[in-house]
Amino acid sequence: MISEMKRMHPAAIIFNFISLLKDVLIPMVIGSFALIRNIDAASWIWALVGLALLLVMIGSGFLSWYRFTYRVEEEELRIESGILIRKKRYISRSRIQSIDLTAGVIHRIFGLVKVEVQTAGSDHAAEAGLKAVSRHDGELLREALKGVKADYGDDQQENSDEESITKRTIKFPRLLLAATTSGGIGIFLSLFAIFGSQVNQLIPEDFIMELYNWAIHLSIVIMLIFLLLICLGLWLMAIAGTILRYSFFTIRKYGNDLFITRGLLEKKQVTIPLNRIQGIRIQENVFRQPLGYAAVYAEVAGGGLDKNDGFSIALFPLLKRSEIPAFIQEYVPGFQLDNHWNVLPKRSLHRFILRSTVPVVVAAVPLVYFFPFYSWMALAVAAAFAGLGYLRYKDAGYQIRGKQLSFRSRTLSRETIMVDKKRIQSLSASDHWFQRRKSLRTVYFSIASHSGVGKSFLVKDMADKDAEVIRDWYSFRTR
Repeated sequence: MISEMKRMHPAAIIFNFISLLKDVLIPMVIGSFALIRNIDAASWIWALVGLALLLVMIGSGFLSWYRFTYRVEEEELRIESGILIRKKRYISRSRIQSIDLTAGVIHRIFGLVKVEVQTAGSDHAAEAGLKAVSRHDGELLREALKGVKADYGDDQQENSDEESITKRTIKFPRLLLAATTSGGIGIFLSLFAIFGSQVNQLIPEDFIMELYNWAIHLSIVIMLIFLLLICLGLWLMAIAGTILRYSFFTIRKYGNDLFITRGLLEKKQVTIPLNRIQGIRIQENVFRQPLGYAAVYAEVAGGGLDKNDGFSIALFPLLKRSEIPAFIQEYVPGFQLDNHWNVLPKRSLHRFILRSTVPVVVAAVPLVYFFPFYSWMALAVAAAFAGLGYLRYKDAGYQIRGKQLSFRSRTLSRETIMVDKKRIQSLSASDHWFQRRKSLRTVYFSIASHSGVGKSFLVKDMADKDAEVIRDWYSFRTR
């Protein structure tokens, strides 16, 4: 029973030892070199010193495990720890926002999980953590503190699913598509295009003359091939990383919480309370958008976030664009998405193109001056960035639907953010001399993020009248 005093699994001794080794090893090695230089002593003395330190760390790891106890009593999680100084921590059940279970490689060998308890004021660090408990105990603890039915394994999965509102799992073909279009391919394709253009320059029309040109540019081609192989390797690593990270991705809704399970080597179970979701973000990169796919993220205030997702949580790594409205309605029904957008005025277009191309042209001028042979490449890059500026103009817009404000914009990927009015911490509009000449403004708003610091989203060069509409919508709050 969780109400009885319990200790973590003995495997926690290993994790305590690894943690001590990580904290002590580097200073110990540096200190040893300094002592060896200044103190003349036999090698066996240093061996004894190292053995003594090793035994101290093992003993400390064991005592840390033995002195660490936990239990659930009177609607509280009570943790007692400390070897010499006894520390007692009581965490009220009402303050607990989420309980995340993670199983790394060592955990999975022993059938264990790591438990992280997140509270309303814990930012992105866990309020409390159990380094190693059995999966059974981890599920029981989550059930006792969050009221979620424990799921002990595949035999009880069916019963657990009956009580869940809805569930969705990624299939391998979709996972593979998510991996190959994750963005790591971008560097590979861009350098492949550069390499291909260089090869075209070396295709011989006249064997003698082209042989001379080939000899001159041989080193450049070799360098491009080398870069191509590096980028290909990085792309394959990005594919492998995405597959390892999102394998067995499952999202399940139970009551007012979302439960996400993912990972091949490290299996992670994340709990997302619906009341901590500040906004829903839809990301379509340049490879997924033409195919009609996007990733859906939750902007969550507080702890347990994934730094690999920019302190957002992936609600689903890849969905068809047509599937997203129904997905949002199922899992986060407080948000709505439709295709009617208020777009920017035509007088904004030249500003988007100038912002994209001017830095490229300025950087290309000295390169073209000293290397005129590559002037065509500078023109091609400038044209590509002008096209990107046009896409940024075309994709930018806003949408007001009841109490929800949505912005859409693009840097490289097109992003849509949907936020409820009560989640907006601040909303502002600014302009400068060039914008005032065209009656344009930049509008941006902030929401709570991982550490209490606002995370901002903006749309540039919006018409004055549209900026006023948004400001009036936000200012005149309704109860």
